[in-house]
Amino acid sequence: MLPNQRPYEEKRDFIRVSLDCAVHLQHAASGQRFIASGRNLSAGGVLFLTEEPLACGDLLEMHIEADQALFSMLTATVEVLRIEAQAQTATQWVSGVIRTIHEMDT
Repeated sequence: MLPNQRPYEEKRDFIRVSLDCAVHLQHAASGQRFIASGRNLSAGGVLFLTEEPLACGDLLEMHIEADQALFSMLTATVEVLRIEAQAQTATQWVSGVIRTIHEMDT
């Protein structure tokens, strides 16, 4: 079914799930680690709030551990798609597309 044929308001490929937990990230190139605040997650992407300076195209290794019913743990490679600076703060909203989901060691 094409997005414009869907019978509900959401026209995205994947439904977003609210996310209220720490998102552990690491720059793929430099290895620098930082923690962001998760806002939402879908099968295709993630939105988080951070003070870390990032650029569109940056690749990040992401690890999320949440106490939410839909998922408990996710490790993936994310590419930064969009950055929206927040007025009067050093924070920015970062939208990323999930490029690879990694298997978890059991």
